Amino acid sequence: MKLNGLAGYRQLVRVFVIGCIAAAGAMIGLEARAQALQLSGIVIDGKDPIPDVRVREHGKPDFVLTDSEGRFTLNIIEEPVQHYAVTAGKEGWLNGGVMIDPKTSYTTIVLQKVPEEKDDAYNFITPHKSLVDLREDPEELERLRTQSHTGFEEGCNLCHFEPTCYLCHRDLYDQWNTSQHAKGVTNPWTLNLYDGTDADGNENVGPGFRLDFPDEAGECADCHAPSAAVQAPGHTDLKVVYNRSLAYPTVQDYKTLERMEYEKMAGSVDAAGIHCDFCHKIQHVEVNDHAGVNGSITLNLVAMEEERQARLIKGKFPPIFVYGPYDDVINFTPLPGSTNTSPMVASYNPQYTSSDYCSACHQHKNKHGLPFMDTYREWKESPYSAMGIECQDCHMEPDSDGFTFGSFVNGDAEKFWTPIGYRDPTTVKTHGFPGATEELLPNAATLAIDAVVAGGLLTVTVDVRNVNTGHHIPSGITIRNMLLLVTPVLASGDTLRYVGDQRVPTYGGEGDLAEGNYAGYPGKGFALVFGDDAGKTHVMDWQATRIVEDTRIKAREADRSVYSFEVPTDVDRVDIHTDLIYRRAFKPLADLKKWTQKDMAVASDVTTVRPVGQLEVSTPSKGLSLRDRLRSYFD
Repeated sequence: MKLNGLAGYRQLVRVFVIGCIAAAGAMIGLEARAQALQLSGIVIDGKDPIPDVRVREHGKPDFVLTDSEGRFTLNIIEEPVQHYAVTAGKEGWLNGGVMIDPKTSYTTIVLQKVPEEKDDAYNFITPHKSLVDLREDPEELERLRTQSHTGFEEGCNLCHFEPTCYLCHRDLYDQWNTSQHAKGVTNPWTLNLYDGTDADGNENVGPGFRLDFPDEAGECADCHAPSAAVQAPGHTDLKVVYNRSLAYPTVQDYKTLERMEYEKMAGSVDAAGIHCDFCHKIQHVEVNDHAGVNGSITLNLVAMEEERQARLIKGKFPPIFVYGPYDDVINFTPLPGSTNTSPMVASYNPQYTSSDYCSACHQHKNKHGLPFMDTYREWKESPYSAMGIECQDCHMEPDSDGFTFGSFVNGDAEKFWTPIGYRDPTTVKTHGFPGATEELLPNAATLAIDAVVAGGLLTVTVDVRNVNTGHHIPSGITIRNMLLLVTPVLASGDTLRYVGDQRVPTYGGEGDLAEGNYAGYPGKGFALVFGDDAGKTHVMDWQATRIVEDTRIKAREADRSVYSFEVPTDVDRVDIHTDLIYRRAFKPLADLKKWTQKDMAVASDVTTVRPVGQLEVSTPSKGLSLRDRLRSYFD
């Protein structure tokens, strides 16, 4: 529409005013819909009000706290067309809630404290698909049918006698099952360091904890096999736990009731390492220098025998008590019109979103006061702690594409339990627990190169900055290390003669370059190196009495090193290749143990300098691999 003169201007104003009125009306409508319902109520323990309870519409991101009288007022953003669930949770209490009719404006929610009675004979639940099929045991199946006076309300329990984590949390299970947590007992490197063997099973190939302390079990199992070590903290033999898993492995399929009993007696679940049922039984972690269940972790193995019997009579799943980060995990389905119950009886615990929780196994010292594992303390003293960035924010980062319907409940359970749109997927933490992986390492550090040619020398200054790691880099057990390699390459592929002093240390590997031995090469190593009273260096954590050197880079800090090379007078161009690689173990140790490890790239850079004038045409240096560039130094 073409507008001309005053008439056009008036018409434009009229359109603008009408548009503003319409927009205002739309905003009023949105505001009205935004507060479609307001629900008030009170949270009590059956008699007295409970203050500071988190109340929310089930699965929604926002919550309100009850006041000193247990009262709350909750705005329901989207007007429901049918019954909806309102939940309540507080630390030390079982999560609870009620189904609300859309016409209801006031409700009462009753919470129960976490039971104090403990189950001293508790059997941890396997995370795997390991199901008892009672169709193979008709006598037991008939007994259960007879005991259930009202008939089985949840038919799956006829065949799946006891639920496992796999059944209801398929995505989370698949993530955990590929993690290092799942390999806490079966990791071959861990076993080799524990019993002094190599990758081929040869004995007395040091170092090995049991070689140095043949009469002690040590603390390894307190973190690597915690559900086994609960019975004897500080005195549980990790190799015995592993051997039991070989004799009686968990059957990851359908099995008989008899087989299930054998596995319970053998402690087969312990081979699952740091597994679901153990982690979600942790009531509290005290930040100290003790290892796992040997002084840091407090478990609460709640006995729920009365609840179990009540459910059994009705043919319902037996209860599974857990702690977790959610205050709205409830044991009744939020699906309107359904009477299904969940086996999970949950209690909100805020420590599950805190780095303090991780300190249980990522901070402890040896008997000489040296850091066996110090990652938590490194984080605590870093800017990330001050900014409120926790371990879980990086190592359990949500994956919006990784969960069915944005829920942590799926697999068999989603058929009756999970409504579509149940939870914002960005609030569901992943359980792969990635650490020094090829996915995370490339974002961990950056390189800044400054190169100057003067007086026949090329001086290269390299700054390595720890930009995205909330702790030192490298971190973890002290065999972790990084190597910085600096290689000036001519267009012909030749390298310049090095005349500097900064070189890769011996733990970069001595020997054939083709086998990844970089000791003596222009560059630097980053590691925590231990020594003992006998003057040895590169000793293991349990042997250490002193720190030889610590060249690791703290969070948000940088390391600077300088390298000098001779430059011939006729050189037109030099390409300076800088590579920062990560290794899970010192090269000499890996060779001794016959471990196979991959050099993982953290950062790389190519900086070009032209000592004499400018070339008319830019000619790239000869394309060489890292190994080929390094080999020229030794040709």
